[in-house]
Amino acid sequence: MKYADEVSAQFGIPWMEGLSYERGGLKSGLDASEAALMLANEPKKAKLLMEVLENQASQEEEDPIQWGFSLPSWQRVMDRWDKDKVHVIFGGNRSSKTTFASRLLVHLAQVIPEAELRSFHVTEDRSIEDTQKFVWDAIPKRYKEMKKRSATHSLTYTHKNGFTDGKVIFPPQEGYKRGSYLRFNNYRQFLQDSQIIEGMTAHCIHLEEECPAKLFETLLARVADYHGRIIMTFTTLQGWTDLVSSLLRGAKTVETRYSEYLGMDLPIEQESANWEGCRIHYFWSEDNPFFDSKELRKAYSKQPLEVKQARLYGVPSKVFQNRFPKFNPHVNVVKHGDMPFIEDPTEKVTRYMICDPAGSKPWVMIWVAVDDEGCWWVYREWPDSTVGSWSMPHANSQGKSIGKPGPGQRPVGYGYEDYANLMKDLEQDEEIFERLVDPRFGKATVRTGLGETNMINEMMEYDVFLRPAPGLEIEHGIQKINDLLSWDDTKPMDDENRPSMFISERCDNLIYAMTEYTGCSRQEQTKDFIDVLRYGAVTPLDHVTESQLAVAGGGGY
Repeated sequence: MKYADEVSAQFGIPWMEGLSYERGGLKSGLDASEAALMLANEPKKAKLLMEVLENQASQEEEDPIQWGFSLPSWQRVMDRWDKDKVHVIFGGNRSSKTTFASRLLVHLAQVIPEAELRSFHVTEDRSIEDTQKFVWDAIPKRYKEMKKRSATHSLTYTHKNGFTDGKVIFPPQEGYKRGSYLRFNNYRQFLQDSQIIEGMTAHCIHLEEECPAKLFETLLARVADYHGRIIMTFTTLQGWTDLVSSLLRGAKTVETRYSEYLGMDLPIEQESANWEGCRIHYFWSEDNPFFDSKELRKAYSKQPLEVKQARLYGVPSKVFQNRFPKFNPHVNVVKHGDMPFIEDPTEKVTRYMICDPAGSKPWVMIWVAVDDEGCWWVYREWPDSTVGSWSMPHANSQGKSIGKPGPGQRPVGYGYEDYANLMKDLEQDEEIFERLVDPRFGKATVRTGLGETNMINEMMEYDVFLRPAPGLEIEHGIQKINDLLSWDDTKPMDDENRPSMFISERCDNLIYAMTEYTGCSRQEQTKDFIDVLRYGAVTPLDHVTESQLAVAGGGGY
């Protein structure tokens, strides 16, 4: 028995520098002088380029796997085949994600004797129209010319009905009794009867379009016997769903690229923090040389940024039902060291600390620096990643995403003095202009043996001075946050057209809250971090000059 991680995932002809695809045919993308230079300096490469130009098209008709091109985006997945168990491919429209997955399945069927392979789509009809068609196109001609069915194989296919019985059985390799087996299933089957995958094992499972989160979790165990792999390919049109959130939250970005069209860096490869052995790849539409992405850009030119990111680059940004539609992690989240006042400590900013105390849970705190243009820079949070995630993805019985408490909510046993010392330890020599607190909790009285007191008075004993934030309606605070996020995202971002709030990449819990918060339930676990942001938004937080300080006074301690 061969394991999936023992075979090479490499197939096809690597796409070569100097090639282009125009009007249905391959062409050399080199001008006369570049071609002469290659011929003189790299004769082997020049010869290979000539052979490819002359023979590739006709050979690909015979064997798409061996003679079809392998694009650079495909190569990144192939190179990680033996290292990662799960490969999630977020792809733009026409980015070649389905072509790649289909050819990979056919390749594995040939290099793994008696391979067990599965492919899932949303419905049976979608499977026939999309995946099965692409798989048929990937099968070498020598198989198609065989007798369609026999005791050892089944290759019967029609465009209308797909593969007979929803399966392909390849001819057995020499020395083996049976051939590789590829079965087509769909998510609707699973939702109607989860037992369809009981007992299933596989060398590789392909998931086309986003699958139910429960199915994804279950399938991870189905590839264990063969050291198998899961390939998921889809365009993230609904943003950070529960499954996408679990894949992307806290993900480490391994490699980025600059998009000339959008004028920003975007990820092309990430490591999931929540799923061990999970690699996330981004297939850009513009990287498919067999498709004119310029026309696609025209089609979406007047669409909001999150639509362009999803449709052209596979990058999810907008959350379904989210209260902050303008929040975009690839716009509003910045590298900590790139914040102007961090990069240049002489940059004048006014610093604030905002606090939401709690009884059994840790206090939630953020720190905000406001520059002379009134722009917010949220540069610190607590609890942070060193303490743990505040909220984890979870939907209630009505299907609403309310989250569940994460490790960051575990009691820490801190008293007033502990929190005062924590603030000072984190801030070091920072000058905090003002500290704001939840108006209800901060002023709530408690009885002691010495009389009545409150949290604000208790913290004053440790030289921490807190002011209650305005006790305004939640909806008003949400609108004020949206004001900070507002900009015309159908146009390029510049100094005149940009949001008024940016968040450090270190603030994982706040970033997650911004992507997940819906306001649909008081039990929503992301609410605490939204509350502290809301207290600041309704205050509001202003940039204060030294001359204003001299007149008005101020200071946090």
